[in-house]
Amino acid sequence: MKVFNISVQAQCWLYHFAWLLNVLGMVLTDLWLPMVVGTVVTTYLSLDAWVRWKYVLPLKQQITVLQAEVNQLRRKELDQ
Repeated sequence: MKVFNISVQAQCWLYHFAWLLNVLGMVLTDLWLPMVVGTVVTTYLSLDAWVRWKYVLPLKQQITVLQAEVNQLRRKELDQ
C-alpha cells in the first residue's frame, strides 16, 4: 500500500480551494444545507492547516533546536 504525503502548506491551499468551491456552490445552487455543512467543515480544516503551517511547525523546529542545545549543555556539564 502506497501512502501519499502532502505538506501542510499544500493542505492549507487545498482546503482553502475546497472552501471557495463550497461558497460558490452555495451562491450558484439551491443546495443550501449540504453546502453550509461543507463550508463549515472546510472552514475548520483550512484554519487548522493554516495554524499548523504558520505556528505549530516553526515552534516544533525551535523546540528541536533548543532540545539539542540543552542536551549539548548537559553533556558538557557531565564532562566537567
